[in-house]
Amino acid sequence: MPLNRFAVGSLLAILASCASQAPLAPPNQDAVAQLLQAESLYQIDQIDPLFPEENLLALNAQMRFFVQENVPSVLSPRAKLNYLLDAMIRPSQLGLKYEPGTTLNAKDTFYLKEGNCLSLSSLFIAMAREAGLNAYYNEVTIPPSWDMISENSMAFYQHINAAVDFGNGDIQVVDLSVDNYDYNYHQTPISDQRAAAQHYNNRAIEHLNKDDTSGAYRYLHRALFLDPNAGHIWGNLGTVFRRDGHKHEAELAYKQALFLNNQDQVALNNLGRLYRETDQNKKAKRLEEQSLAFQRSNPFWHFGRARQEYEQGDFDASLRAVNRAISLDKEQYRFYQFQALVYKKLGNRNASIQSAKKASRLKLQQ
Repeated sequence: MPLNRFAVGSLLAILASCASQAPLAPPNQDAVAQLLQAESLYQIDQIDPLFPEENLLALNAQMRFFVQENVPSVLSPRAKLNYLLDAMIRPSQLGLKYEPGTTLNAKDTFYLKEGNCLSLSSLFIAMAREAGLNAYYNEVTIPPSWDMISENSMAFYQHINAAVDFGNGDIQVVDLSVDNYDYNYHQTPISDQRAAAQHYNNRAIEHLNKDDTSGAYRYLHRALFLDPNAGHIWGNLGTVFRRDGHKHEAELAYKQALFLNNQDQVALNNLGRLYRETDQNKKAKRLEEQSLAFQRSNPFWHFGRARQEYEQGDFDASLRAVNRAISLDKEQYRFYQFQALVYKKLGNRNASIQSAKKASRLKLQQ
């Protein structure tokens, strides 16, 4: 799966037409800056903005030897790409596997032989550059997707792969987790620095999931040093503060997330819950109404709900939710693919076949 975290701003930007939302007043930026100097709350003496440092693209001697052995320098650039990919994927050589829950730098991915989309992309880019190729990170705007973790919380996703520029407009996208990618998706080159910020953000979430809020704070501090305008990372920082009862700091972080991206539904929901917890019920109600309007009008929210109900075994509820998604957007072939799965579970073979055919027709048209 793509990068997993509690908010992803870049996906939400394309949902602006689905739910209008009054922009929040910008929080005091001096107060926001103080959120990155809150190490005393986490028993940290002093934070070095360059720590932790996980050297995303660093290679060692063994990795360089791997490239030299498998990618002859006399080859053309496109042949080098083909040789490198074959060596990375072939089971008898590196045999890389996609593992959505693992965020690693290039070196650790090389030795573990698995990782999520960012980890695999980091390893590929490091090796491709060693082979003399012009490789870079590529952010892909996949269809909005989120998992309903609970009744009141969700996780958004985005996807990063790699690309090689051969010059004169000849660009080859490289995706080692192909189930998440479609060549029709909009994509944008991003810098190593922005990719590194996402790496540290993901690592922070891993620490947060282990209830290590001090470690999560360190990694988010590093991520925001690299990409201070990433709204979703500020939202994750708010969750760290909120988890530890630092409600004023959490509110500031959530407001900064929404200031940077007022369509960030995770930050919106979390800020609303924070207001409920602090008896600010009018503020909470306003945000809850905005969130509900978004949910009712957005087909991808209903699709996320359909997948959750499916995983819980409630196939009737799953069908209702995916049907609602289709009623709001009849051009998404993935909705029909999923509808076919649900019909199959319900024993309606004819309906399943019809949904699958509809999905195939739409996919061919895109």
